[in-house]
Amino acid sequence: MPEPAPDPQLPKIRRVAVIALGVGLLVMLAKLGAYWLTGSVAVLSDALESIINIVAAGAMLFAIQYSNRPADRSHPYGHGKIEFLVVGLEGWLILFAGATIGYQAIARLLGGEGPRHLGWGMGLLAVVGIGHAVLAWYVFRMGRRLNSEPLLADGKHLLTDVASTLGVILALVVVKFTGWAWLDPVAAIVIAALILFASWRLVWQSINGLMDRSDPADDAAIRAILDEEVEAGRIASYHKVRHRHTGPFHWVDMHLQVDESLSVRQGHEIASHIEQRIEQTLGEGNATAHVEPAPDKEPTPQAAG
Repeated sequence: MPEPAPDPQLPKIRRVAVIALGVGLLVMLAKLGAYWLTGSVAVLSDALESIINIVAAGAMLFAIQYSNRPADRSHPYGHGKIEFLVVGLEGWLILFAGATIGYQAIARLLGGEGPRHLGWGMGLLAVVGIGHAVLAWYVFRMGRRLNSEPLLADGKHLLTDVASTLGVILALVVVKFTGWAWLDPVAAIVIAALILFASWRLVWQSINGLMDRSDPADDAAIRAILDEEVEAGRIASYHKVRHRHTGPFHWVDMHLQVDESLSVRQGHEIASHIEQRIEQTLGEGNATAHVEPAPDKEPTPQAAG
């Protein structure tokens, strides 16, 4: 049975993470520059989220490296759970950013000067937004291709950031042509709400991973195979099916009931066949079957006569 091993895709995953970190630094500096030009609280909200992106990207790099350590005596199931911890950390950081943005926006709405030099600020944000959109698409696509939880989480976060930047630009356009300075903090409040929603989704994803919530698609695939084996007559029934996965690696265990007249070798061969089918269907993983004799069927009551 295979055991968790260093991911052969690790160099590619690490390269994507480094690119995300480098571009994130440039984006953060550009947004801080836009805030310095405009004094817009909406732009400040966008810049604060970019700072969180940098911290999250650094944590993602650590998680990618640590999660690919081989299994050892202290961690027989590998180190993949660190990925869910980092996803949760990113969610809580985004939550903090959203709360900070909301507080600053409400304070500006209650009193404060409006934004300035909007033309330069919008131009700079537009360039940043395009670059950030390309980065978000790249990170999310590579996360799916490489089956990396940290990359997927960071890609979703970056997509949220792109939407925030677009919202800020639209708000500044309206402020510039209408003079409605109050729209600047209102836009920041809307962005804060979107950020808080995105943070909760990441935290919930982290909780599900750490609590070993079963994947419905995996469950359906496993039970379809077992049902086929029952119909083929190789096993009488099955129960206690459990499964979980961390990153690309799946763990499955189950109890199989077979005809009690079969030898130990025959029961083992049936179990090995089913384990291999499940591993081939789910991808990288370890399926373990416990074989037990099927209970005797109760005799059918005879009709009186």
